[in-house]
Amino acid sequence: MQWQKLGSQLPQVDNPFTRVIGRLTLRMMGWRINGEFPDRPKFVVALMPHSSNMDFILTIAVLWSLGLKSSFMMKHTLFWFPLGPILRGLGGIPVDRRSAQGLVEQMSAEFSRRSRLVLGVTPQGTRGASGQFKQGFARIASAAGVPVLPAILHYKERTVQLASLIEEFNDVPKLVETIKTLSLSGSARHSGA
Repeated sequence: MQWQKLGSQLPQVDNPFTRVIGRLTLRMMGWRINGEFPDRPKFVVALMPHSSNMDFILTIAVLWSLGLKSSFMMKHTLFWFPLGPILRGLGGIPVDRRSAQGLVEQMSAEFSRRSRLVLGVTPQGTRGASGQFKQGFARIASAAGVPVLPAILHYKERTVQLASLIEEFNDVPKLVETIKTLSLSGSARHSGA
C-alpha cells in the first residue's frame, strides 16, 4: 500500500514509533486506506458506520500510520488526573453538554482558537444508538465554517474510504442526508449486499 505523505497544512505528529505500529496494525489486519486526507488545516471527519469496537482500533491505526493529529470530543468529567493529560495527548477535547454554551458553540470556539484542527465525529453517535444520524457534526461544521470529510469503513473489503471533501456545509439537513447516503453504501458493503 502507498502511504500518503501529508500536506504541510494538516496537523501532524512526528513519531516514527507510532507510525510503524499503525502501519503494522493495518497490514496485519489486512486493511488499506483508499483516498487521501486533503491538505487543509481545519475540517470535520465524519466516520461511519459506527458499528463495532474495531472502529476505534482502525481509526487509531490510520491516524498513527500517516502521522495525522486528530481530535475527538469526550465528556469533561473524564478529564481527571492522571487520565486527563493522557486523553488530551491522544487528541481528546473535553466538552460539557450541560454548559449554557452548547456543544456546537464549544466546538466552534475550539475551531476559532486553533490554527489547525481535524475533528473526528461519528454521525450515528455511539455504537448502541438506534442508527439515527445526529445533526451535531453538520451543525459544528456549519458554525465553524469548515468542510466535512466522509470516512467510510467497508468491513467486507477491509478498506477505509476517504471520500471527497464536502465544501457545502451551510445546509445542515442536506449535509446529513449526503453523509447518510454514503454510510448506507458502506453498510451495504459491510453486509455483503
